Formats: sequence, structure tokens, C-alpha cells
Amino acid sequence: MTESVDWSVITRETAGIAGRAARRVAEGYGSRLTMEYDDAFQEALLLLATKADMVRGCLADPELGPGVLHHRLVRGLTDQVKTQARHRARHVSYEAARANSDGERI
Repeated sequence: MTESVDWSVITRETAGIAGRAARRVAEGYGSRLTMEYDDAFQEALLLLATKADMVRGCLADPELGPGVLHHRLVRGLTDQVKTQARHRARHVSYEAARANSDGERI
């Protein structure tokens, strides 16, 4: 299944919201889950482009607005970071695998 991507929702306003969301995630989870600002920002832009209807809906509804869009971006980025961390936790480093194969204790 192919996701549709609509880059037209990336404006100065939405890029600013993406930047703030990326900064929040990078500062909140960066040290523990290795999410840097640049990576988080790129992921936020991708989320905006793949969820263009949600972006337009938030910005068109005065009760939702940029605040809800920011919240949804932070939540989406956080979910991605946690998923990536789970995947990394399942992998064994080269050093640990080699030590284990040599009969050394890890």
C-alpha cells in the first residue's frame, strides 16, 4: 500500500511547528533514545506531508489550530522514537557478539 504524500502543506508556519516538535522530542528523548534534532525535524516534515488532511483540518479549525497540530506531531515523533529504540534493543553489538562467540562473558 502506497501512502500519498502532499508536500504543499509544508509552509513557513507548518515547518515552524515541525521544528518546535522536533526540538521537544530531541531534547526530551535524545540522550536516551538517540534522536537528534535534524532527524526529528526530517521525520516531522514527513509526518506532515503524509498526513496532509490532518494538517489542513487542524489549521482550518480554530478549536484545534497549531497547538493540536504540534501535539500530534510530538506524539507521532515520540511513537517513532520508541519503536526505533525497541528495534535497537533487540540487536547485539558487534563487540558483544564477538565476545560471546569467543566464549567470553558479556
